[in-house]
Amino acid sequence: MKIHSLILAAAAAATVFATPAMARPAAFVKVTDLQLTTAEGQAELQKRLNKAAHKVCLYDSRGQLNTPAQESACFRQTRKDVQVLVAELTSKEKLGG
Repeated sequence: MKIHSLILAAAAAATVFATPAMARPAAFVKVTDLQLTTAEGQAELQKRLNKAAHKVCLYDSRGQLNTPAQESACFRQTRKDVQVLVAELTSKEKLGG
């Protein structure tokens, strides 16, 4: 795959915490070393995405520690949103874009 990196942005954080879009926490997930056409590569990608989602959802945009409920809600929404992003990027790669 030609996908060099995925940006995991906590899109839900802006809604949940009413912060501006520019202040959203983000993490970069390296995928260049993964063979995403294999089950092992896809499983490792999911593990990395989970780790990154936990990282971006731990704190709010002001650097304040989120409550467990806020972190959990952010994590669920972020993983849901990133699954859509991964599907879009994967389909574009398959189409040669």
